[in-house]
Amino acid sequence: MNEQLGQAFALGGAAFLVGLSGAMSPGPYLTVTITRTMTRGPLSAALMLVGHALLEGALLIGFAFGLQNVLRMPAVATALALVGGAILIWMGQGLLRGALSGSIVPVAHADAAESRLGPVLQGITVSLSNPYWTLWWATIGVKLASDGLAIGAVGIIAFFIGHELADIAWYGFVIAAVSRGRGLLAERPYRVVIGACAAFLVYLGARFVLDGIGVL
Repeated sequence: MNEQLGQAFALGGAAFLVGLSGAMSPGPYLTVTITRTMTRGPLSAALMLVGHALLEGALLIGFAFGLQNVLRMPAVATALALVGGAILIWMGQGLLRGALSGSIVPVAHADAAESRLGPVLQGITVSLSNPYWTLWWATIGVKLASDGLAIGAVGIIAFFIGHELADIAWYGFVIAAVSRGRGLLAERPYRVVIGACAAFLVYLGARFVLDGIGVL
């Protein structure tokens, strides 16, 4: 039992470090976290992590039934790239139009009037829209999850907790930093930041679509 706990602890540490390296990579989730913190507040952005964790928990359950084999199919990878890219372009252009028109402005405590269902669903949607996230889980994620299954239930729990703690540590830092800076931004610099984030989402979406149709 002690050996099993030691293996689980080591796996949890590895999951944290590997997960942290992935979480810190620039991508749509980071961009949306920044924009949501600025437009809806830190609580709303933090609730995105709930959706992200629920999705990854469902993936782990799916792995027990062979989901990783489906994710590795070329047709599935292409479909995810096309659909995910389209979602990012749609999200990005909406934010970009709002930044250019001035309809998006820094409003304190905007998250107070928002349903908590919104950010949770967005956490799931943004994660699914990123084919690189799917690729990570179909490769590195499968390996670490398999190691956890070999240890037993405690191994899977350790892997999941270690991985989610990495997301919480990094995005908690990002949300805190952006939230503190939000009150220091005037409307014009604020719109520039939102516009830049929106343009990056459109760029990523276009890359995913082009990659999906084999242009890249």
